[in-house]
Amino acid sequence: MFTVYIDDSGTAPDQKVVIAAAVIVPATKIVSLDRDWADFDAGYRFKGDFHSSICVARNPHSVFADWSDRKVRNALRRARGIMKRHASKLISMTINKDDFSAEAPAEWLKVGGRDSFTWAFRSLLNLLRTWNSKQNNPLPFEYVIDWVEPRERGEIEMLMAQFESAYPGEYSGRYSFKKRPMVPGLQCCDLLAWSAFSESRYAFLNTPMHHFASVSFRDLKENLSRTWYDDMAHTRTHLKKAIELDQADTQGEERRRIWYANYIAAQSKSKPATKGKKK
Repeated sequence: MFTVYIDDSGTAPDQKVVIAAAVIVPATKIVSLDRDWADFDAGYRFKGDFHSSICVARNPHSVFADWSDRKVRNALRRARGIMKRHASKLISMTINKDDFSAEAPAEWLKVGGRDSFTWAFRSLLNLLRTWNSKQNNPLPFEYVIDWVEPRERGEIEMLMAQFESAYPGEYSGRYSFKKRPMVPGLQCCDLLAWSAFSESRYAFLNTPMHHFASVSFRDLKENLSRTWYDDMAHTRTHLKKAIELDQADTQGEERRRIWYANYIAAQSKSKPATKGKKK
């Protein structure tokens, strides 16, 4: 089977674009990926957590504080090399938050997700299904998602339940939340999300890219004749058309509305009742 590592970037309220990114690794290569990453850590001594944005910024409270430009450049190259050797596919999906807010009708949001990240994640799941369906021998996915606190998982869990209802047996029990320092695959996906986020801010907002981010994105994009990494984004025009097409499917929207109402009702029933305070 394939393990799909998923991370995000830009979910903070002050960011203007949001990214959902995935690194697909065959299960047979995970042991060698972990081994190569351990060797990488042994050589660079980043203590188990290579966090790309913190590394490039040389955060003064991190192990990267005194790293030279040369060491950062070489470390990023080494990390990308490990990803190239082991990943079968990279996918990232970008949504411009202002475009989404302007085009997404309130009624449409009620049946499938409250914010732009939810829809970036939904789009990513669809892109993953499309890629897998085109393989000569489609294999099951196991999803490893970068850690989200349990109280903040509602939208992701809703999406996974919705996809499970459409494709039984493919999502329920097949995803988990893990902490990045414990999972080299998630650290690879962090590098992908950081690179895609930097490029998307440049594309949508004309925000200058850090040189290391530019090199990283270009290197990933050009690997294997540009077929290995799909960096996808909704322009405002495309986003508007996608929403219009979705709403035009009135039967599909009604099915989602009914499903969502039933899901919310089931979630409410599953929550333990709170006891009143004794006087």
